Amino acid sequence: MKARIKFIGMPEPLSMFENGKEFQVDFAGNTLKDLLDYLLLKISYKKKNIFFDENGDISSELFTLINGRLVTDSNRLRQRLYENDLIEILPAPGG
Repeated sequence: MKARIKFIGMPEPLSMFENGKEFQVDFAGNTLKDLLDYLLLKISYKKKNIFFDENGDISSELFTLINGRLVTDSNRLRQRLYENDLIEILPAPGG
């Protein structure tokens, strides 16, 4: 599946992606978790805490927007993605 990603205000190692610049990835799967797992492999980053908390959920310190809509429910890892969705990930204020 192809999706568009944009990281805004994220720290290393995600600064390797131009801040605020959209890029496209092609990954196996169709959920937000599948996408984040793919990105962790792509950047060869061992510390899962860049996206996930100690329980394996998306960190509460991150906001996740899909096609401009803030996704806040506790099941957002299972949020289904569709071809060409735009996923924006940014730090929560004060996070």
